[in-house]
Amino acid sequence: MELYYFWGGAHAASLVFGVIAFLRRSPPGEAREIGAIIVSLVASIPPLITWLLVLKVFIIGGSSNIVQIAGPAGTSLWSLWARAWLYLLYGNGIALLVTGLAMLFPPYPPERASSVASRALAATAAGVALYFTFGLFPSA
Repeated sequence: MELYYFWGGAHAASLVFGVIAFLRRSPPGEAREIGAIIVSLVASIPPLITWLLVLKVFIIGGSSNIVQIAGPAGTSLWSLWARAWLYLLYGNGIALLVTGLAMLFPPYPPERASSVASRALAATAAGVALYFTFGLFPSA
C-alpha cells in the first residue's frame, strides 16, 4: 500500500515540477528547450490511467486480480481490469521507454533541476505502473 502512495506522489510531483519547468523563462539568448518535458508529461498518461484503475478496482472496489477471489460483486471490476490489462502493459512499457529516453535530452541541472526532476519522476511512475501491471495479472 505504501508503494501505491509513493506512486501517486510521483505523479503529482512530476506534474508540479513539469509545470515549473515549463513556466520558467530561459536566460536571454538561450533557446527554450521544453520538448523533453512535454514528451515525458504526455508519456505519463498511461501510468496515470493505471494508477486510477488500480484505485478504482483494487483499493476502492476491493476486487482481486483472480476472478474466483473477486466474488460476485467484484466480477465486473475484475472484467474491467482484465480488458484493460494488455493495453496498460504495452502503454506503460512504452511510457517507461519514452520517459527514460526523455531524460537523455537537455535541459540539464543545475539551472534546470525542475525539468530533470519532472522527467525522473515520470520515469519512476512509469516503472511502478509497469510493476503493478505485471504483478496484478488478471487470472481466471
